[in-house]
Amino acid sequence: MILLAKRCLLVFMFLLLLSCDGVERNTDHTYQFYSIQLEPASQLKLDPQVSADSILRYFDYKIEDGNNTVFTLTYSRGDSVSTDSGVSDILVFEVDSFTTAFEAKGKALNNYNVLYEESCFCAEAHSNKPLKISEGEIQGTRINPLTWLIKVKVGMIDLEDTVKVNQKKILSLK
Repeated sequence: MILLAKRCLLVFMFLLLLSCDGVERNTDHTYQFYSIQLEPASQLKLDPQVSADSILRYFDYKIEDGNNTVFTLTYSRGDSVSTDSGVSDILVFEVDSFTTAFEAKGKALNNYNVLYEESCFCAEAHSNKPLKISEGEIQGTRINPLTWLIKVKVGMIDLEDTVKVNQKKILSLK
């Protein structure tokens, strides 16, 4: 029994020496990034839904061919080590294809079919359900036929950047 205890102690000390090599390691496995996509000649098809408890009204949606331009912005963050730890805030809205500039605040967001969704592997009632919102601000200016400058402050999304037609742009924050 004493021999077994000595062997265990030696193994423990050996492992301790291996783990204390003096090298500083980066243990930060978090990530943050924005994704922006712009789809011309499209439109949002909204399908109103009601939660099982009849309290929450949300919208399933599809992006279809149409006469508008649909913007999709996603802000994702999480821990790359833990499974299912990430959260994404998704904002989708549409503007008329002939629009060269727009600005929407508060209740005027409804004019652009703005939907906001917090997507995660979680059980909160509002999560994973696109909701109409009446708080925040969205602005856009068409720079040329293929490029927009957008500014967004909605929920966790706070972004100002350019986006090109049919380009998925990813901006890493970390």
